[in-house]
Amino acid sequence: MQSPATQWEETMKTQSLMLTATSAAAMMLAGASAHAEDYKAVILQSLTGGAAFIGKNVADGAVLAAEELNEQGFFGEGNKLVFSVEDDATDRTQTLSLITRLAADPATLMVMGPTSGSVALAGANVANEREFPVMTTTNSMEVLENGPWSFIMTQPASITMPFIADYTAETLGVETCAVIGVKDNEAYVALQRMYEDLITEAGVEIVSNDGVALADSDFSALATKVASSDQDCVFVGTPAAQGANIILQLKQAGLDPDTAILGHNAFASPTFIEKGGAAVEGVYLIGAWVPGGDNEFSSAFAENFEEKMGFPADEWNAMGYSGMQVVAHAIRDAAEAGNATREGVRDALGEQKDVPVVVGTHTYTLDEERVPFFGMKVLQVKDGEFTVAPE
Repeated sequence: MQSPATQWEETMKTQSLMLTATSAAAMMLAGASAHAEDYKAVILQSLTGGAAFIGKNVADGAVLAAEELNEQGFFGEGNKLVFSVEDDATDRTQTLSLITRLAADPATLMVMGPTSGSVALAGANVANEREFPVMTTTNSMEVLENGPWSFIMTQPASITMPFIADYTAETLGVETCAVIGVKDNEAYVALQRMYEDLITEAGVEIVSNDGVALADSDFSALATKVASSDQDCVFVGTPAAQGANIILQLKQAGLDPDTAILGHNAFASPTFIEKGGAAVEGVYLIGAWVPGGDNEFSSAFAENFEEKMGFPADEWNAMGYSGMQVVAHAIRDAAEAGNATREGVRDALGEQKDVPVVVGTHTYTLDEERVPFFGMKVLQVKDGEFTVAPE
């Protein structure tokens, strides 16, 4: 039997060991906390203004991706992406002011945005002056030409439009085509011009070419004109809801049911089918995004997005989600290389290869000229759903 003195000594030893262990654990936690890093980026998109139908959706997708990546511990234990969302308002002056302000904060590593062509180019100008990485939503090659600090998130028309132009001329074998397109948005104009050049080179004659404004909704006169003309196809290069409205009015005006109707990736949205209904059955389009997803990763995104937002993801939501994946990989790569600086992020962004994304062929790669490639699919509306078009 131990004496009271001996028992007291052993009790004190036990408490001392417990205190030492507790202190060691606290020091370890403190050390981990001290080494935890916050990587700051800004999602700068057109939440208002003429390009809000793109920018708002891109921002929604990007926010979901950033939240998920943080929850998954993508940046390492204790590390996270600190992000905010800003509105470029589709306005050049506001964009210049915002990027100038954001560049003045040394903690901000990069900006995902701005959105549209002219505003994005203005943003690229000041970003290169300030040596501040920006990944614009536009597909304008001028952004890349502006300098090494500015990137584009979406594929240029030279990559996307051959998919639908080749399908028009080779698979469908059309000889004549009427073209209807948006005249007041640079990105849509570029896509339309590329389509026109490609099908003309392939021997298709463009029999009419009509422009509409983004705000237009009454197309009765235009529909009557096109429906009463003779053509094998009609190409409609507009946003989804507007395109569905145009096609509906074309059908109401008596367009020959054998006339093929085609569009680009803006139609790859649930809105297109919701607004067009039976009128858009059989329409061909290209899509980087197959609504609902077409592999495990993209299907999970579709489910999570609809659960959070209350509506299905469209092409621009999917692009925002995918763009944030690329941004996140670049920031993490720079950090793992011990260079989580603006220059490090810029260099890492330009070297991204085979990043898993929910669009196209499901991998995102930038080539030596920093041009993105992730592929496209030719789709067709069939039984009220987007399906891969027959070859």
